[in-house]
Amino acid sequence: MKEVMIIADDLTGANANCALMKGIGLTTASITGNDISDLRGEIDVFAFTTDSRAMSSAQAYKRVFEKVNKFKKDEVILYSKRIDSTLRGNLGSELKAYQDALGDKRLAICVPSFPDSKRIVVNDFMYVDGIPLMNTDAGKDSKISAVSNLVTENFKKDYEGKIKHISINDIEKGIENIKKLIIENKDYDLLIFDAITNEQIRKIAKASIESKVNFISVDPGPFTKEVTKILYKQSHISTKALAVIGSVTNVTINQMKQLYKNFNSFKLEVDPIKLIDIDLALEEIERATNLAEKELKERKLVVITTTPDDIEKRLDLKSISEEKKMSIDDLSLMISRGLAKIAKKIIVKDKAISGAFTSGGDVTIAVTEELGSQGIEIREEIEPLVAYGRLIGGCVDGLKIVSKGGMVGTDQIMVKCIDRLLSKGE
Repeated sequence: MKEVMIIADDLTGANANCALMKGIGLTTASITGNDISDLRGEIDVFAFTTDSRAMSSAQAYKRVFEKVNKFKKDEVILYSKRIDSTLRGNLGSELKAYQDALGDKRLAICVPSFPDSKRIVVNDFMYVDGIPLMNTDAGKDSKISAVSNLVTENFKKDYEGKIKHISINDIEKGIENIKKLIIENKDYDLLIFDAITNEQIRKIAKASIESKVNFISVDPGPFTKEVTKILYKQSHISTKALAVIGSVTNVTINQMKQLYKNFNSFKLEVDPIKLIDIDLALEEIERATNLAEKELKERKLVVITTTPDDIEKRLDLKSISEEKKMSIDDLSLMISRGLAKIAKKIIVKDKAISGAFTSGGDVTIAVTEELGSQGIEIREEIEPLVAYGRLIGGCVDGLKIVSKGGMVGTDQIMVKCIDRLLSKGE
């Protein structure tokens, strides 16, 4: 199993990077101990803490070297050195320890910017919320403060290796130029890049991988996240969503029309008549499952539904109830259960699915029960009677889910719900 290995100098940093990686759909673990044998094969990203930020340079080197030497593995596709976003600690000695432990003269690519936290670097000069680094509290921490506004100087203080800085002007020339610079300067030990925006960080990540140069990512988190997103195939990172809709109301139909306009989606129409026929239900479930799996290879969203595109085409459950001598509630339950079985088969098999959207109370209950969940941990209200959360327990514990009542919400609510499922974060 592919792994990403992060070494952080404190637990807060390790946890922060785990949160970033979890936000792109990977399983993460922040490790404080020395045994992960039971976790290997189950976790995508391991973030180890050395608790070495306030140590002497020599002590920090020893701590990082031992940690990397113990946990390095052939399955690791990215080695990352997490640094403080305000350049505190033993940046140089810890990076040197990392490189020495790997033992293959691996280049370090450092992108110290964290735009979402208002940390940017321009011409090697770090600004924190628009203020030069040394004028902030981080620059005045007497014990472990940064030593300069210049990123390179903060590494040079305890780094034995050749350093080269790549300016914002070079970044703005595009991916091909960045790639060329990496290849031309691969004999350096450390390349430090400016960046102002997340888009620039993405460009550096793409260029780094396309250069084919083996490297350690050195950053407070965003660069490592972007590199990881590229290295892991899209089929592994959660980037898709499944919608299960059983409500038959004008409100639902109008919301679905907006959904199809806004997403590269596939409407998988399930025959409700077959779902309430014991002899035909299994065949219909299998057909729908196979079709959904095929469509999800090319699309971000598959909508599994028995909802027609016109209210006049809705099923006459009263007549069917009389014909089959079954209650309308039992018929509705069979349809909901059928949709839920299809959803389960797809979700369990396709690890790219970030979450599920359900419309209608019966469908929501059926899906959660089919997945073996004990319930939903509610995280936020998207609109009144529209809730976002995570499944508790079951075969996909922690899966994102948004549930909505069949007759509630604005025309754009389903679009909002799918956007929430596909967005990063908790």
